[in-house]
Amino acid sequence: MGLLNREVGEVELIPVAKGIVSRWWIVLIAALLGTVAMWSQESNLSATPPLTEVVRTYESRDETALLSLVGIDPATVSPFPSFEHQVLHIQEPATREAIATKTGFDSSVSITRSEQRFSLLDTVEGDGKTKFTFLSVGTPTYTFWCSDPSEDHCNIVLDEYQLELQKIRKESVVSGLHRLQLLLEALPIHTQSNLEKIEALKAAKSLIKGELALLSTTTNAAGATVSTVKTSTYVFGLLAGALVGLLIALQLTLIDKRVRSLSQLAKRFESQALLGVVTNDAASIQHVASAIVARARSLSLSSVAFIPVDEQTDAQSMAESINTATSPMGVTVTSLVTISAISANDLISSNSGMIPLASRNVSLTDDIVATWSVLEKAQKPLLGVVLADSKS
Repeated sequence: MGLLNREVGEVELIPVAKGIVSRWWIVLIAALLGTVAMWSQESNLSATPPLTEVVRTYESRDETALLSLVGIDPATVSPFPSFEHQVLHIQEPATREAIATKTGFDSSVSITRSEQRFSLLDTVEGDGKTKFTFLSVGTPTYTFWCSDPSEDHCNIVLDEYQLELQKIRKESVVSGLHRLQLLLEALPIHTQSNLEKIEALKAAKSLIKGELALLSTTTNAAGATVSTVKTSTYVFGLLAGALVGLLIALQLTLIDKRVRSLSQLAKRFESQALLGVVTNDAASIQHVASAIVARARSLSLSSVAFIPVDEQTDAQSMAESINTATSPMGVTVTSLVTISAISANDLISSNSGMIPLASRNVSLTDDIVATWSVLEKAQKPLLGVVLADSKS
């Protein structure tokens, strides 16, 4: 089979590690991107302002209860609109827009009214019968809820909603009293009792204020809060990004067929076919020159020629450097063009031994194998492969 070993070996750890190290910048960039991703998460949290919830609870005053002193049942006073519908009216878009325009703040506000509660009383009468009576217990309460980034804004807005509700309550109750007064005045017979009730209704209308008594106020933080990402999160982003970058570098290394060391060619060529690596160290030229002279003498050759495996490899300058060391020992080193540019006549007529020359980190393994195969099929004496440092 000659010096070319066609068995492709397994992936070697050292060349792969060198390939990953040469791509360290990929790992660094990926790690930085992971950290930036964690930082952007912190920015999103910090950019979202917290909200403040202000909740007020008011008790409504039963301002018609004293009418019972003159024999008027307060339940006969029917406010219009009703107390339940007043809550709906004050939350209409037109009312909200008017309050927002007046205060200059468009806070989120909602109002609820508690349900009426009743108590069941049972009374045992003298004849053994039981009488059941339903009585209303307590007075309804109103709950005002506001949400805004500023607590002061909520307080201002809630004050306006409270005043608006008091105004509607007053107008509706006064309207109910007025209708009841007109009803009594329309009766054909005016007894002393009816006259007292009419006078009481007139007096009550001036006393109605629609007042609400504040019971409690609570303030709570709501919504997203300003927070920072912990150090452990940044470490996680850094390590996760570095791992992704490492996997990318590994993938690029495995698919990269550029030659970085002679060990990568050990599975393609026999050991005696690898003549050495020429680096910036002057001693490397002497070592490669001695290997070339030894191989040339074993093949009874006095002239050898470098064949570059690609256009990026400078075979002429390399031949001049090596020839300086080999010519005193009776071996002349020259250079030819790449295998793809050399003519069949020049290749056959040349009596020199052939040395494929590749550039480290630049030349591809397939180009080296292809050059070797062409020279081998042309039955040219092959001394081996030389790998030159691309920086030399």
